Amino acid sequence: MKYQIKIALAVLAIVFLAGCKKEYEEVRPLNVNVQLSVDATDVWFDVPYEKAQIKLVNKANSGVYELNADASGKIVLKDLAPGVYSINVSLEITAEEYTELTGLYREGDFFLNYSLTDKSLFSDENINIELITSEIVGGFVFKQIYYVGSHTRDGALMRDQFVEIYNNSSETLYADSLLFVIAYGKINRNTDAFSLPNNQFDWSQSIGMVTTGNANEDYVYAKAIFMVPSDGTGKKYPVEPGKSIVIAQTAVNHAGSYTDNSGNTIGAQKPELTVDLSKADFESWLSPYLQKTQGGNPLASDVDNPGVPNMETYFATSMRDMVLGPQGKDSYVLMKVDQSVNLESLTSYAIPTTRTITSSTTLYPQLSTKYIIDAVEVQDAVPTDRTPRRLPQRFDSGAISVSGGQYSSASVVRKTLKVVAGRRILKDTNNSTNDFGELSKANPYKGDDSFLDN
Repeated sequence: MKYQIKIALAVLAIVFLAGCKKEYEEVRPLNVNVQLSVDATDVWFDVPYEKAQIKLVNKANSGVYELNADASGKIVLKDLAPGVYSINVSLEITAEEYTELTGLYREGDFFLNYSLTDKSLFSDENINIELITSEIVGGFVFKQIYYVGSHTRDGALMRDQFVEIYNNSSETLYADSLLFVIAYGKINRNTDAFSLPNNQFDWSQSIGMVTTGNANEDYVYAKAIFMVPSDGTGKKYPVEPGKSIVIAQTAVNHAGSYTDNSGNTIGAQKPELTVDLSKADFESWLSPYLQKTQGGNPLASDVDNPGVPNMETYFATSMRDMVLGPQGKDSYVLMKVDQSVNLESLTSYAIPTTRTITSSTTLYPQLSTKYIIDAVEVQDAVPTDRTPRRLPQRFDSGAISVSGGQYSSASVVRKTLKVVAGRRILKDTNNSTNDFGELSKANPYKGDDSFLDN
């Protein structure tokens, strides 16, 4: 009997030790080797990989790992905690360095980027990353995006949202016919047969899809399209170098009070939480669009300020005002299209998971990325709630969010790169993670306190 007890205890000890070993193996630190590369057809010169910086953020505990590559583009990550990570790589080559490397003159700096929202790392792994070139396409950039709104009771909820667009060039530009597009995409990370590997819609599988090029990389799909009006000259709304325009959801003083379309008085309990948009350059007013397309009415709060020009609305699905997703589940694009594009009759598609088209099916307009001037990928402040990116990486290889989340009164603001003869040049590497910071309170007033230093 004693012999049998000893045998039983020995077996239990072995099982216990085996379990401990398995648990140890499951949580042991990882070694990950990253190899950077480029597409030689786009980047033909010797890349100074040692300037590349990689940042990994553990989505479970927000642990951050930051390292530089070596001259061969190799990055060795030792003792990495297992988990799901976001990965961001950026490499900046100054204009002077670019000239030395290529023999070609370049006015601005040259950037290579890469971003991945969800990378599962639970075992030792070798990762190959191809960096993407990021070229500045136009002079207009998003300076400030105030999408989170202010306190639901004490502030103005979403009524005080706005975007600020900045002339980042050295020449006067004209805002006439500039498109402000809210890009559409999945608001969850569900896996299905109609999605890309990152779980974003695979638009190539949309019913009736007929397009030139790549349906996912060469186009964006719009949730809303607003346009700065024009008188036909193309020069009605000049924007001088270093100046900006503010497009308000509703151009009223949200820190005061006003009468809505139902005759009720709307006001903030705590005016310090919100902003005065009565002097905005443009506002959205959806009543004409809704009457024309749906026979509906705008939100009661969407009043028309006759002193502020109205944006023209070409598409706004499930909207009764220009509402920006306060959770960070929308992304934003600036475009200017040519005369070949009829905004009244854009080719539109249902989401790929919709397999039957009816009269009530929402169809999302398709816009070519060749018209993109600037684009910003916005994400949820909570890493675990982030959704698949909506924009092709070459237009924004990163993403930005407001740390305080929805209704926090904060805004994302593009950083200042340098000041030349009193004019601020804003940072624009096509990587919003690096280019933007945040203001704890949105500021639409265009003064020095509405900018961020680098």
